[in-house]
Amino acid sequence: MLDITVKVPEDRVAEFYSMYGRWLAGDDTTESPEADPAQIRRWTSADEALARELWAKFNDRARALFSVLLDNPHKEFSGQELADLVDIPNGANGVAGVLAWPGRYCRQAHRNICWSVGNNHDGSLAVYWMDGVLADLFGKARRS
Repeated sequence: MLDITVKVPEDRVAEFYSMYGRWLAGDDTTESPEADPAQIRRWTSADEALARELWAKFNDRARALFSVLLDNPHKEFSGQELADLVDIPNGANGVAGVLAWPGRYCRQAHRNICWSVGNNHDGSLAVYWMDGVLADLFGKARRS
């Protein structure tokens, strides 16, 4: 694999990783009806049933990854850290691939991604975490 560096506007990092994950998973489409940004909404506490529905669709690797985030609310993990913790091949690239289908499920449900992503403090790596409404919803979904 080659390392490629690109500049991404800070407010679009999550969208970039979601797109990259879809691409790694073999979804080369650039547009789809479920991805209309005007229809995408934030998760709310009223989305408990939807969170359970999505959790049921996650594969074992995605559940393991989200479990790390749920068990460590507010803690930021790099892609490599998550890959090491749940044995995801290809490091940070593999994590982006694992997140591709959960991201697609969220879009199909007209919701934002069900995790948080941003840059670490020096801006060099993407970090992932879960807190607030998402942690509550998906924590309940995992327990059901």
